[in-house]
Amino acid sequence: MLKIIFIGSVEIGHTILKSIYETNGSVDIVYTLPIEKGATTSGFVDFAQIANEHGSRLIRTANTNKPEHIEEIRSASPDLIIVCGWQRLICGEILKIPKLGTFGFHSSLLPKYRGRAPVNWAILLGERETGISMFYYTPRADDGDMIAQRRFPILLNDDCHTVYQKAAQAGAELIKAYLPRIEDGTAPRLHNPSGTYPEYPKRTPDDGLIDFQRSALDIYNFVRALTRPYPGAFFYDKDGNKIIVWKVEIVFDETRLQRSDIVFNTLDLKIRLLDWEVA
Repeated sequence: MLKIIFIGSVEIGHTILKSIYETNGSVDIVYTLPIEKGATTSGFVDFAQIANEHGSRLIRTANTNKPEHIEEIRSASPDLIIVCGWQRLICGEILKIPKLGTFGFHSSLLPKYRGRAPVNWAILLGERETGISMFYYTPRADDGDMIAQRRFPILLNDDCHTVYQKAAQAGAELIKAYLPRIEDGTAPRLHNPSGTYPEYPKRTPDDGLIDFQRSALDIYNFVRALTRPYPGAFFYDKDGNKIIVWKVEIVFDETRLQRSDIVFNTLDLKIRLLDWEVA
């Protein structure tokens, strides 16, 4: 049985952690966010229950790179550190500690969409396929050797939440397939040509302003890329109220519109608001 330390804070990490327990039987330490920090983190899930159920030590922090955490990790003498759903890079001093290395997951087919918000960017830019990558960590973002990847489609009725669910399930499958191979030394190390692709930036709530001069498909992708659990796309009505939009549809047959429908013109077609609220 491997001595594992896990670092994560969001829904996809919770699914990966569950798969680690099922595959390895135990995790020594789980690092996750403080509750107050989690409240402002999109997709946050509290790991306390799952850690307690499996007898893992739970440590809450927003920064595992603090000296006291480095010493905790060194004292634990882990075989592996596994990271999923963590917004900070792991410092090089920590990466040197585990005997078999540190690896984690990125919800894209690396090196594409390396950086922040990979699922959101992929949907926003109209991708029809993405995936999840399991890779070894280095001090730089998303540039370590890859262990494996899983591909899956982005369907037109998917949004950021459903695509992250697909990524979580695929990541759980990768844990079951490759954690034993990491333990026995047969896991592959595939070159990650990270320098050939750009690093995507973090998205902020202010980036969600809808441009109705774009095409209906662009706006449809924009809304589904930013919907729950993210802050949502938005616009301002004629009275200056901020309207948060969670779901829209493209109108192909205007004869089916009802007088109560809220409809906007775009560059080519109309879009109808299906789920929205005043901020």
